[in-house]
Amino acid sequence: MNFQNKITIYIDESGTLPDVKDTVVIVAAVGTARPADLKRVTKTTRIRQKTIITNEIKFYRSGEKTKTRFLTNLKKLKPDIFVLIVEKSGKSIADTPENFALLCWQLLEDCFAFYIDGVKELVFDRHFHKDSDQLAFDKAILNLLGSTPIINHLDSLQNPEINAADMIAGAVLWAKTQKTDRFYKIIKDIILVEKTINWKEIKRKFWTQKNARTGASTHPDI
Repeated sequence: MNFQNKITIYIDESGTLPDVKDTVVIVAAVGTARPADLKRVTKTTRIRQKTIITNEIKFYRSGEKTKTRFLTNLKKLKPDIFVLIVEKSGKSIADTPENFALLCWQLLEDCFAFYIDGVKELVFDRHFHKDSDQLAFDKAILNLLGSTPIINHLDSLQNPEINAADMIAGAVLWAKTQKTDRFYKIIKDIILVEKTINWKEIKRKFWTQKNARTGASTHPDI
């Protein structure tokens, strides 16, 4: 399978790391060689609603009809969808660039295994607003991945193609927290990878990999 470095991956999350009431955090990625197709999903949904005056369609701000229409239109495109479900085990986890990079690393490992050397760009819905935090995140994720794709942090208000990852993450979160699985069922059949992992396991994998590189044997409390 030769993607010729043309794939852009859009990433967004649903649920929060610090809030203990959020039992899981979902990170979703949508890979495509045709970003314009994802833009059209938002445009089609927005036009058919008529009352929407923004390019941003967020899962938690949209009504049931909008959610259903958007995800149904997205399914028709059959994009590459990857989902990571992180179980927090009742922990409050600091929302730092390094911790968020660990979450994204676990998801993007599957994406890179699928695309081999075909990934051109990673686009994150803006999670951190300080330049210093974005730079720290970029450094951490590139070190973890061991590759150097282009990284951008964009606002879905100006870049509607990011909406797809937000809508998928929200649909999966609602299904995994027993709110409703009706939206998840729309896109379930086109999810390429859906993986569940515990936060402690992510940290353990990180320290195992780090120790293997440095030859150390330390294993801090996780």
